[in-house]
Amino acid sequence: MQGVVRLLVGGEIVVARYGDLIDDVLQEPLYCPRCGRTTGLTLVARGRAAYLECAEGHEWSDPEVAACGVRQLLHLGASGAEGRFPGAVVRVDMLPRITEDHTLHPPSPSAPERQLRWEGLVLTTTGIPPLTDCLHWARRLCVWAVPTDGDVYEWLYPPAGGNALDAHMAVVLVALALYTASAEGELPRCEQVSLDRAVHLLTGEELRRVRPTGAAGLGGRLRVTDVHRLATALPETFERWRRAAHRVLQVNLDDRDSERLADRNGHLPTTADDLTWYGEQP
Repeated sequence: MQGVVRLLVGGEIVVARYGDLIDDVLQEPLYCPRCGRTTGLTLVARGRAAYLECAEGHEWSDPEVAACGVRQLLHLGASGAEGRFPGAVVRVDMLPRITEDHTLHPPSPSAPERQLRWEGLVLTTTGIPPLTDCLHWARRLCVWAVPTDGDVYEWLYPPAGGNALDAHMAVVLVALALYTASAEGELPRCEQVSLDRAVHLLTGEELRRVRPTGAAGLGGRLRVTDVHRLATALPETFERWRRAAHRVLQVNLDDRDSERLADRNGHLPTTADDLTWYGEQP
């Protein structure tokens, strides 16, 4: 279905445009280029594309109207929150959350020496266990992808057919892909990861067996519940999580090869950190 959304807006849809003559940003209402209507316009999102319709049946696109903006506006209306049209920027966190036990899985007594040495390097360099940083980035990547891509929207956003558990496990798998790619390159910072390498890691089931070692008192390990799900999920269930996580990274690559995670920073929304969600100890 490509996450199709149709949203009739009663009043004007105001967007920000840069005015060359005045060297400033103007707030302007959208209007039909054929009949001039500014009210009663319908916003349509399909896949990653968006367009507008007027009451006369005219259709057109606008650079300030993106699929992510249409889906965010629908979300705001459904949640009873007031907000202006987000335009072509992801401003709203639509990623659902699960409520569960936050107990961390015990560290593996047989972790490879290379993995322990690399995790120690990251902790010394950043002060943050690598999995915690990877989960932070993974969540932002998923928050950006949910309203942007029609498939991710349908797979992870509950009103469109998704569910919070699938969203949670998609974030976990994206984080494990970033973690593994970082470890392979012994990178001191997660943001140096090449996203195409992380995408490749999500083409199979190898991530089911990845277990970050973490740090005493600082977390950085998977929850007991996450480890149990990864170990016992039916093949079709894991495939659903893997497919969603793979799509999230593909969407964030924007068809550009070998983009570093840091290069996505300016495009990703800033979300409030929920450290217990990351599996941190109180």
